[in-house]
Amino acid sequence: MFNLCISELSEIIEGSVSLGAMPPLAGLFEPVGRVVVDVRAVKNRDVLWTFGATSPSACYQAEDAFSRGALGIVVAGRRIEPWAGKFCVNVADSVAALHRLMRCLRFDDGNWPASAFGQDEATRELMQAVWRRDIEAVQLLVERLDQRTTSVA
Repeated sequence: MFNLCISELSEIIEGSVSLGAMPPLAGLFEPVGRVVVDVRAVKNRDVLWTFGATSPSACYQAEDAFSRGALGIVVAGRRIEPWAGKFCVNVADSVAALHRLMRCLRFDDGNWPASAFGQDEATRELMQAVWRRDIEAVQLLVERLDQRTTSVA
């Protein structure tokens, strides 16, 4: 089974890590679960990857993800205070950071480890758009995710 730890994830995506006041049990060496982009798909130990730092729903996504069991969140352009036992990674550009992670984890056959990314429709679509570097498609998908989050909040 493939597992990244918090330290490896932050190093690959060139982000700065903030741990909760009470950090995860293994600190920076705590293994993380899948990367997902839709807060509704978050399961225990997942990492929610956010894109819209200025959207109205951005403030709800972190809290919702942590309440659903997310171990961490990747954000750009804002400060998130992680809950106890959780973490946050701040990056300069969410799209570039995700592309970097995908590039580093990609197998020779063109696939990614099944346990590294969520298998939900939103995550798969966004990964395809990021991999193609199709910024317009990424923006449309992020807007759709923001609308879902706003309607739930």
